[in-house]
Amino acid sequence: MQIQQNMNTTRSVPQERRCYTVEELMEILGVGRKAVYSLIHSKVFPAIRINSVGYRIPKESFHAWLYQK
Repeated sequence: MQIQQNMNTTRSVPQERRCYTVEELMEILGVGRKAVYSLIHSKVFPAIRINSVGYRIPKESFHAWLYQK
């Protein structure tokens, strides 16, 4: 997929997203919103807060935390 910028330039947009939403983590972990926010605030994995959008959790760091030994 490409997005046109200005009149003459284009940039590529990754097909696969690199972050999860809170709702996606709720489904993956089978827990409620409160539990996900508790994990985010305890900083067990990085989370990025985007003002009006909410939190985004990088997939790579979440999977590293989830599958740690």
